[in-house]
Amino acid sequence: MLHISRTFAAYLDEIDQITVIVPKARCLDNMEPFVMTAPSGEDIPLVVQQKEDLGDAVKYVCRFSVPFQFGETHWIRARSGEESDVQIGAVVRTAAFDDQFFYDGKLGVEYAKEQTIFRVWAPTATAVSVKLVHPDHGDVRYVPLVRGERGVWSVAVSGDWERARYMYVACINRVWREAVDPYATAVSVNGEYGVIVDWEKTKLAKPAPPLPPCPSPTDAVIYELSIRDFTSHPDSGAVWKGKYLGLTEEHTRGPNGTVTGLSYLKELGVTHVQLMPFADFAGVDERDPQAAYNWGYNPLHLYAPEGSYATDPHDPYARIVELKQAIRALQENGLRVVMDAVYNHVYDREQSPLEKLVPGYYFRYDAYGRPANGTGVGNDIASERRMARRWIVDSVVFWAKEYGINGFRFDLMGVHDIETMKSVRDALDAIDPSILVYGEGWDLPTPLAPEQKATMANAKRLPRLAYF
Repeated sequence: MLHISRTFAAYLDEIDQITVIVPKARCLDNMEPFVMTAPSGEDIPLVVQQKEDLGDAVKYVCRFSVPFQFGETHWIRARSGEESDVQIGAVVRTAAFDDQFFYDGKLGVEYAKEQTIFRVWAPTATAVSVKLVHPDHGDVRYVPLVRGERGVWSVAVSGDWERARYMYVACINRVWREAVDPYATAVSVNGEYGVIVDWEKTKLAKPAPPLPPCPSPTDAVIYELSIRDFTSHPDSGAVWKGKYLGLTEEHTRGPNGTVTGLSYLKELGVTHVQLMPFADFAGVDERDPQAAYNWGYNPLHLYAPEGSYATDPHDPYARIVELKQAIRALQENGLRVVMDAVYNHVYDREQSPLEKLVPGYYFRYDAYGRPANGTGVGNDIASERRMARRWIVDSVVFWAKEYGINGFRFDLMGVHDIETMKSVRDALDAIDPSILVYGEGWDLPTPLAPEQKATMANAKRLPRLAYF
C-alpha cells in the first residue's frame, strides 16, 4: 500500500496535540467539533485552540486530555461524519516522546542454533513482521512480532536460521514499509537484506597482538588510505587488488622494485592507518565494482562491512572475515587502525531503514518542517535524540569490540551534538582508553544550537576528543 486517500488529514504533533488540515473544498462549516475515537471505542473530544487559514486549506490545532495509545490506530471524526486516521507527525521530535520511548535493552538479531530472536525499535508502528528468506530454497516466511515495552517489537523464531536473509515489514500511518534492520551486522549483496550469521564462525585463529605503545594522542602519526585505491593499480604487485585482503599481502613490489602495500606502510613509520569508509555504502554495485567508484561517504548500513571490497559479495561471511583479517594484518605489523565513521547523514533519507521504521525521528528538520541540510547531502542525523544517540554509540562500540578498531575519525563531527560525542568517548574508554576519537569540527548550518554542537569552538567541553 503506497498511498492512503483521506478527505482531510490529522497529525499527532505533540503528546496531547493534534493538527487537523481540512481542504477548503470540504464544507468547513460542518467540520467542528472534532472527536477522536480511541482504540477502545471511546470518543474523546478535541478542543480547538487555534485556527489558521493556509490558503487552500484550514489548519485546526486541537488539544485532548487523555494519554495517546501509540501502537494503535486512532480516528478523527468531524461533525459531518467524515473520518480520518491520526497520523504520527512531529510528536516524534519532542522531548516527551524521547522520554516515553527511550529503550536501553537489546536490539538487533540474537542468533542461536535452536532459535533466533529479533528485536526492533518501532514505537509508532501498529504492526511489525519479520520477512525471512530461507538460505537454501529461498522460501519466504512472515512472522509477526509482539509489541513490548517502550515501542520495541520482538519475536523468537525456532530453528536454525543461519545465513537466512531478513528484513522488517512495519505498518505506520496505515502504510506498510519494508526496512533492513538498522542494527543489522551482516547484509546481503548491495545491502538489500540483513543476514543472520553465527559470529563464532568469524573469529580469527590467533588472538590480537600487543601493539607498540602510543602514550599520548599527540604521538599518533596517521596515514589515510582508501581500501580500494591502495592496491588497485595494475602494477601494485597485489593479488587482491582493491580488496580487504590486499591490505594483508606482504613484500609486494611495483615497477623497478618499488615497495608497495603493507610493506610500504611499515616503511613510512606511521602509528595509525585511517581507513576511509568501509561500513556498507551505496553508489557501487557490489556485483560489478569496477562499473562505478566512490570513497564510501554514502552510508547505508552502519553496522556491516562494505561488500565491494570482499572477494565474494554474495557471501555475508566473506566481507566480515576478510575485513577482520585486514585489520589484524595491520595490527600484527605494529599499525593501529582508525575507522572513518560517517554517522552525520545517510545516503537516501526516505529509503533509509531509520526513516522507514520511525518516520521523522532520526533526522533534523527546520522550523518549517523541511529536512535539514547542514551536511550538504540532503539530510542531517539528529544525534541529540536519545535513540539516535544510542544507535551511534552502539555502533562504535560494536566496531571496537568485534573488529578491534583502534580509533574513530568522525566525518563532519561538528554536526553531532556534544552529549553524543561525550557518550562515544565514555563508551570507548570503558573498552580501551587508548582508542582515538577525532573529527571534522566545522560549524555547519544544521538546526542545532551553537552551544550544543561538537565544533572546534566547543573543544574545551569535549576533553580527549581531537580535531583536524
